[in-house]
Amino acid sequence: MKLVVCSEGDKAGQNIKDILLSFSTFEERRAGEFKLYLSDEFYLAETKERLIYADYIDQKLAKYVDFEEILFASRHSSKDGRKIFTVHVSGNVGTADFGGKPYSLAKPSPHTMKNYVLALKDRMDRKPEFEFTMEVTHHGPSEISKPSAFYEIGSTEEEWKDREAAEIVAESIVEAIKSEKRDWNVAVGVGGTHYAPRQTEIILSTTFTFGHNFAKYTFEHLNAQFLVEAVKLSEAEYIIIDEKSVNSAVKGMVNEAAEIAGVEVLKSKKVKRDFKLLP
Repeated sequence: MKLVVCSEGDKAGQNIKDILLSFSTFEERRAGEFKLYLSDEFYLAETKERLIYADYIDQKLAKYVDFEEILFASRHSSKDGRKIFTVHVSGNVGTADFGGKPYSLAKPSPHTMKNYVLALKDRMDRKPEFEFTMEVTHHGPSEISKPSAFYEIGSTEEEWKDREAAEIVAESIVEAIKSEKRDWNVAVGVGGTHYAPRQTEIILSTTFTFGHNFAKYTFEHLNAQFLVEAVKLSEAEYIIIDEKSVNSAVKGMVNEAAEIAGVEVLKSKKVKRDFKLLP
């Protein structure tokens, strides 16, 4: 069973929650600091805590309900005010400025992320002013041992309260939860900007999905051993590099990590060319 988690103070999360609760009949239950909603298809949990600070929430919730994966329904904030749907895994490479711990990574759920993205892609024409983008690994919670990812609406209160945007996200979450597992190629991404344009193209148009992704701005903190840990947590078989933003030193580090982890290194250009997603 999969568990959707939202925060009481998160307007986008609350909007998504309200839509999800309209899809089925739920048993409502108070469980310690949480409010639980249980159905035959999935569970939903509400916390007073901000999600980025919700370290160990999987362990806390496991005392009350049995689940295998967390989908964090959340807002995305940015100064540019872009209208976007985003998805990413949580964790920190260097410092922990927004929850979690330094050099600590949550366990990703790359298959659910992929199925969500494809479901979202089919619904994007309902909100043409929005775009989809992946984000790189950032912010807390990092101390999550169950597979998890963030599913977000951005980037201002106007978008967080947009009912149709929430409907699209909620429908895509349910489709991802119900989707049969497919043998997607799983990779860790290295390079690019915060919004990971190469990885976004790849998850939309190829047979690949991602666990952790590390932007160019993390390179001063990234090392081979940490990258190996990201590969293991992601259960990845590949590391994909954005060749336009990776210098020779970083390539050397990636190759070292790949050799230790026993995975293959691919350039994003090759992936987009050779692993196209069939209709």
